[in-house]
Amino acid sequence: MPMENTMNWVDAVTDKSRVDRDKVEDVLSAYGIAGPRPVPSRRRLRVEALHFAGVKNLQSSEDHAERNFIPFSFTRLFETPVTALVSDGKNDAGKSSTLDILAWGLRGRSDLRSDVKMWLRQVSLLLTIGDERVLIAWRVDEGAAAGSILTLPTKTTINFDDVDTYALDAMGTQADAADVIGEPVYKLDTPVDDLVESIRAQGAYVVSTFEDDEQMERAVGDFMLDRLGLETLTQWRRNTRATDADDGSTAQHGWPLWSQALVIAKPSITSAIGETPNQAVAVLNTFLATEWSSTRNLIRAQKMSVDAELAGVRRRIARDAAARDASVAELTAGRTNLQAKLDALPPSRVTADEAAQLVQKMTASTQHVTSTQRRVAEAALAYGTASRALEAAEHDLAALREAAVTKRFWHSLKPSCCPRCDTRVEQEQWEREQAGACSLCNSPIDEADAEGVDPSAEVGEDDLDPLELAQQRVDACAVEAETLSDAHDAAREQARRAEATFTEASAALEAVHGDPEQRHALERQLAMLDGRIQERAAGPVDAPEESVLASVAAVLAAAETVAQTEAKHDFATALRSVSAQITQLGKDLGFSSLEKAEIKGNAHLPVVRGGARSNFGKLTDGERLRLKIALVIALLDVGAESGLGRHPGFLIVDSLAREELNEANGRLLLRELDRVAGAYGLQVVTGTTHTELVDSVLPDKAVVRPQKSGFMW
Repeated sequence: MPMENTMNWVDAVTDKSRVDRDKVEDVLSAYGIAGPRPVPSRRRLRVEALHFAGVKNLQSSEDHAERNFIPFSFTRLFETPVTALVSDGKNDAGKSSTLDILAWGLRGRSDLRSDVKMWLRQVSLLLTIGDERVLIAWRVDEGAAAGSILTLPTKTTINFDDVDTYALDAMGTQADAADVIGEPVYKLDTPVDDLVESIRAQGAYVVSTFEDDEQMERAVGDFMLDRLGLETLTQWRRNTRATDADDGSTAQHGWPLWSQALVIAKPSITSAIGETPNQAVAVLNTFLATEWSSTRNLIRAQKMSVDAELAGVRRRIARDAAARDASVAELTAGRTNLQAKLDALPPSRVTADEAAQLVQKMTASTQHVTSTQRRVAEAALAYGTASRALEAAEHDLAALREAAVTKRFWHSLKPSCCPRCDTRVEQEQWEREQAGACSLCNSPIDEADAEGVDPSAEVGEDDLDPLELAQQRVDACAVEAETLSDAHDAAREQARRAEATFTEASAALEAVHGDPEQRHALERQLAMLDGRIQERAAGPVDAPEESVLASVAAVLAAAETVAQTEAKHDFATALRSVSAQITQLGKDLGFSSLEKAEIKGNAHLPVVRGGARSNFGKLTDGERLRLKIALVIALLDVGAESGLGRHPGFLIVDSLAREELNEANGRLLLRELDRVAGAYGLQVVTGTTHTELVDSVLPDKAVVRPQKSGFMW
């Protein structure tokens, strides 16, 4: 049974999820999920008039280098349930383009051929939605739309004959300008601007304006959703090439999707409603809605989003756990190797204090070896310096002795002539030498140089003979070198004894338990590994976001179950009624072998014909077309009776009876379509090449015929 109020809805979710009620309310509020919402009443959509104008840009048949610019203007008032555009057996006469322009105004997005869109200069579409009259009017400059959406006072009048006349004149001016320069002309004044100003002067209200195609789609979409009482749908969308079901994101769907139910462009599409089979369920649920439909759809999308986020968190936790286990295994293997190295060291045979004393003695002996080696180096340096000084003194002494011998030798000579000029030394010169002057240069002769010095004479230090001074230096250097040599020998002996002490201490420590530093380093590494193993083996890191998301997912899952349960009864009842209507209407529209058609909640429409079951996609294009039309009419009829249907009652059918091989079948389809459209309040605009077929069924005012040129415009 349906729930009575929102309070019961929250209580039901609380009981189902087993989550605290306050938490349930917080989750539902955070995700914008309310309880059941009354289905807005269906609002009828009617197209009253369509006008468009522009300049064709065609290649000249006489000279392909030349262009022909042809002005056109199309205006049509829609006064019958069914309106047919006919082309007397001619294709490409402009029927489909006219329907596409009409759909552009209704849907806000264009599916026009690029050349036709470039030909257009202005479009006006007059609608009635409920009791409100609406004008959507826009310029088309180089294919881009710019215009307004206006609501009109009840008494506002628009003379579309004048609109058509003024437009054709303006397009003629643009065509003439294009002929002059040989290329299209855009952005000239167009009558649509005057039309907007004139109805604004009558009190029309501008709801919104747009400056490009994107803005137009958004403006028309927002307006239609509001006026037709439809909502946007939040839906989970799986990412392209996703490998996981939770790889996706939420997406918003609105009028561009819902408006597919207003158009049957290609009967070959195997979707019972709309143009995209993968979105048929959303379209069906939009136009056959219960008070739980929007709530259920939103819950489903939000739940899938939370499930995806939760799955991502859990995958990360699983990856962390796997990495942690691998790390523990690696650390344990490393610890085993370190323990083996530690166990291989010799065991200790002394107390800890004794071991500490041995280490202290080892340290002291090491320091002593270092200091004695430093003293050996210093003594060696000093001894080397003294040895070099002794060698230098001995060298100087030898040089002085050699100089003295040489001097005495020369002083003992008695020259007979001058060594420079060979002049003979005379007797009187020798006599002068006896008096103390040189026989050659007459310089005074030092007797000491000539005869030596009296050893008994007292002399000062400055008077000492250079040889004596040199000898004294040699003696002093020899004493110093001897002293430093002894010091060097003593230092070397001390170093030897220090090394012996170090060797003894090292051997004693090695005999105890090997290298203590190595043991200490291994023990320290083992302690660090034990800590890291304990940290990783303690369990996964706390992930509070997992518990939070799990709680949210539980609430949303419970809410989805409650909403689905509540919606199921009303929706299933409506589907049975719609299926019965489709079956009867399908037969009425010419599907003579149809025995049963059953629309499913997944928007599939299997049928039974000739005693055999067949899927919708296996039917012919003509059979699918009949059932698509029957489904829209059934939504209108059942919706009117149950209050659940929201289809606005307007339908564009492109190329009606195109697939018919039998003219009688086509005539039956059109006749029954006209009958049921009037009976159920459906407005249909269609196009066909079968003029005679249309003339045999529809009144003349329901037919739009081609111009003398053979084209619709």
